[in-house]
Amino acid sequence: MKHNRNILIALLGITLTIASCKKGENDPSFSFSSRNARITAEWILNSMNKSTVTILKAGDATYTSTTTYVFDGTTMTETSNNGFGDQIISYPYSYETNINKDGTYNETESKDDVKTEKTDYWYWANADKSKIAVTFSGNGTFIINRLAKDELILKQSTSTSTTDTEGNVTTNNYDLTMTFSKK
Repeated sequence: MKHNRNILIALLGITLTIASCKKGENDPSFSFSSRNARITAEWILNSMNKSTVTILKAGDATYTSTTTYVFDGTTMTETSNNGFGDQIISYPYSYETNINKDGTYNETESKDDVKTEKTDYWYWANADKSKIAVTFSGNGTFIINRLAKDELILKQSTSTSTTDTEGNVTTNNYDLTMTFSKK
């Protein structure tokens, strides 16, 4: 009986340890690699959804402007609407980033055959053990929705509101989800 109790306690301990390995919302339940080891790699953007909504309330009138970006792995499609119908443009697009162990990252973006390269710094936004957010200097802070050995999903979401001296209120809502695969 005592032997069975020891086995049960050991299994409970293992279960709690495995559950604690999961940091991000959709992380794998268990990984043999640390978050540092998993994030430092060459990543290719597979898909992206980004939306920006601006709402201006001026007196009794409300004006809304939206812009969405959808990337399917090869083509970026931008859709803008400022209240007068959709304006849609599409172009070839690619984005790669190499997150290095030394705290630097290199990114290469190709938009409509114009290539841009950049090197900057990255760091864990919350340096405690959870490491659920990462900051890329020049690009902002992202929540890590999933960090697996071969997949990285980053999210960024902000909402700001300002009131001018005439009482007009401008609200900006921004949401971004990017899914990467290991190169």
